[in-house]
Amino acid sequence: MGAVTCTATVREDGALAIPGSARRRLRLRKGDEVEVTLAKPLARAPQASQNPLLGLVGIGKGGPADGAENHDKYLYRKRPA
Repeated sequence: MGAVTCTATVREDGALAIPGSARRRLRLRKGDEVEVTLAKPLARAPQASQNPLLGLVGIGKGGPADGAENHDKYLYRKRPA
């Protein structure tokens, strides 16, 4: 059927909570058997898919080419009334 790598959470009763995305990709249903290899992660780095703000990157209009270097100038300049 395939394989998916994911991080499961151990519940209070010792059961593993498999993320919904992994269950959908493997089409797992109640009672299905799965093969499990366990390893405790050394460090957990945030994944792009976990940060909803990363989906906003690049969707806005572009600004001035020097906007990063001169952002204060553009932010605090006097605007015509």
